[in-house]
Amino acid sequence: MNTQKVKTVSVIATLAIAVAALTIGLSQIQPTTAQVAPPQGNNVYVFAEGVNPQVTFTFGDKVETVDFQLFNQIQGFENNGRGTSPEFTLVKVAGTTPYLSAAVREVHSQGIDSRQNGNYFNFKADVALIQAGKPVRTFSYNDCNFVNYKVDTRTDNEEGYTTGGKTGFAVVETYTVDCSGYSLGNPAMDELIAEQQANPYK
Repeated sequence: MNTQKVKTVSVIATLAIAVAALTIGLSQIQPTTAQVAPPQGNNVYVFAEGVNPQVTFTFGDKVETVDFQLFNQIQGFENNGRGTSPEFTLVKVAGTTPYLSAAVREVHSQGIDSRQNGNYFNFKADVALIQAGKPVRTFSYNDCNFVNYKVDTRTDNEEGYTTGGKTGFAVVETYTVDCSGYSLGNPAMDELIAEQQANPYK
């Protein structure tokens, strides 16, 4: 009988020591939080029906794709020989865009002159209006140059640039681009034509 009591007391003591050790061990563990990268580009903003502008710049062999928050066509839709060349503006929150910044710096240092030659003059700009990761409209501009660049701080419509219902300041870059021509793309129609050609009897 005494042996039975000793075994029971030993088991209880062992369990008590194990629980105490586990409790002490768990209290020493530092809570870890997963490092989640903050959303970037247009993933931060709310766009009507999710349609947002994305531009791929081709400066010779250098290519850079940039999310913009605003894309406005100024002129050039009816480029019918009257001397109006396509022109548009792009606006984005200031950020890291090495090739785009180098192009602006080159124009600033050398001046705006269509005869200039450099690494970033006469570039190509492909504007895509993206919805759910797919382009719904495209504008392919060629022989482009920056004709204006400015940075300003938005204080009156900053809600569009901030999240969570908060207000704040938005430091934005505005690029004005002049090109010699452009073509319009309709990816939905291209996809429809490709489907019809693949299944002509459907």
